[in-house]
Amino acid sequence: MSDFTGNKSAKISEVFTDLNRKFEEQQAQRTAKVHNLPYFDLTGFPIDEVALAEMSVDEAVAAQVIPFYKEGPLLRIAIVDPKNKNLLAVLETLKKKSEVEPYLVSKSGLEAAMGQYKKIIAPVQAGSRHEVTVATGADVLEKLKHLPLSDTATGGLTISEILEMIIGAAVNTRSSDIHLEPEKKFMKVRFRIDGVLQDIATLPTPIVRNLLSRIKLLSGLKLNITSVPQDGRFSIKSDDRNLDLRVSVLPTNYGESVVIRILGIQDVGLDINDLGLRGMAFKVVQEELEKPNGMILTTGPTGSGKTTTLYAFLNYLNRSGVKIITLEDPVEYQLEGINQTPIDRSGGMDFAKGLRSILRQDPDIVMVGEIRDFETGETAAQAALTGHMVLSTLHTNDAAGAIPRLLDLGVKPVTLAPALNALLAQRLLRRICPDCKEVYRPAPKEMERVKSILSQIPSKSVVDVPKRYTFYHGKGCAKCHDLGYRGRVGIFEVFAVDDKIQQAIFDQVSTNQIKKLAVDAGMVTMQQDGLLKALEGLTDLAEVWRVTEE
Repeated sequence: MSDFTGNKSAKISEVFTDLNRKFEEQQAQRTAKVHNLPYFDLTGFPIDEVALAEMSVDEAVAAQVIPFYKEGPLLRIAIVDPKNKNLLAVLETLKKKSEVEPYLVSKSGLEAAMGQYKKIIAPVQAGSRHEVTVATGADVLEKLKHLPLSDTATGGLTISEILEMIIGAAVNTRSSDIHLEPEKKFMKVRFRIDGVLQDIATLPTPIVRNLLSRIKLLSGLKLNITSVPQDGRFSIKSDDRNLDLRVSVLPTNYGESVVIRILGIQDVGLDINDLGLRGMAFKVVQEELEKPNGMILTTGPTGSGKTTTLYAFLNYLNRSGVKIITLEDPVEYQLEGINQTPIDRSGGMDFAKGLRSILRQDPDIVMVGEIRDFETGETAAQAALTGHMVLSTLHTNDAAGAIPRLLDLGVKPVTLAPALNALLAQRLLRRICPDCKEVYRPAPKEMERVKSILSQIPSKSVVDVPKRYTFYHGKGCAKCHDLGYRGRVGIFEVFAVDDKIQQAIFDQVSTNQIKKLAVDAGMVTMQQDGLLKALEGLTDLAEVWRVTEE
């Protein structure tokens, strides 16, 4: 009976403690509004040790203030009483070396945060730059999948360590994106590996708020804003290389969803010989890149490898005596010897205005990240006609579709036809993992379909179609995390704009008619290119159908 009474009393005490804390936080929110300050719940929040080093514990206690985040010149501090007599002196001292951003917090939240001072084993140099370093050991993914997390425990890990483990596992698997998706009772962690989302782990709801706050702090986002989308970025150091992370936060019905894009994880120093272009397609690209002027466009959806292809072209063209300027949104990879310009819409510079500006810099070669409106398309075409080589991208399903798309934007046929040199379309297929690759025998119906498609490859394409068909797939192993795939390979369709296609542009014919002219001239379609790469053992039939089916 006494045990029952004791448990009941403990539960009642716990309920009253929670109620008191909620009341205190509500009171802090009201006080924040009175003083026109942003409110923040500091309870359980992972404090930045670099920020703590900006002030001694004695100063913090006297002024009832604690610095909790520092990035460059920005220092975020938490205060309880804006009228504290010691606060003004502390603020004046901090403002001499930092841009101070105050947040109002509850007293209990501040007191809990003060305990973080005990965790500083060695003093951190004030003003030093905060840097996130992540480990990418072979076992980090398995550790993430089996974290001993619960609603009340984090397995002895700090929030910062959990985030570093998530990022480290993503880097180790060469993921392009990290998706943190809130559900009703947990947060789902998914990685986009080789273009396909894979479920990785789930995180209990109680730690999600602090994890999101940590991500926001690193990204320079507003902590107290949860009802509107926000975008930010931060950098990490992983295995002696620096990677940029772009962060997108979006409100959902169960909380904020976060997508972190990892830039620099893929190889961009490609030679055009390594892209996967074959036969006439490679010959067309090489010949058109050697011309002093004209426009080369690559098309495809987001994530189809267009940027990698353009960087390979730039690497090929980057030589002494040539000035290259790019216009990108944003600059994803740094290329030595090339002037790269980021789009700044907040400053009034979009692709159209930026393109006009860089043309006044006397470039030989211009790369425009994307043509999405009439002004950019018209300016790019005019530049191609006046002695510049112009590289850019469009969002269309195939290479032939780029021409009607540009005409729909308003670019005149008389300008477009002589400006265009070549058009490419591309997709990315997952490569079969070489460590678990094995022969695959298609069903008779599937094999008949393969033979039918390959029989339509034009003789002018200059590609060899094997007489005997052997296909492969990956059964899954530890090296590919049981996916059967590791890495990606591009498939392409390419055609040069010859006299017949120029006349088709003047006549404004349909996409199908342009595609027929391109095939008659020797173009291999993306589906045919995919099947040829499957016969080479680079990918499997399932990937070809998945990516190229309309």
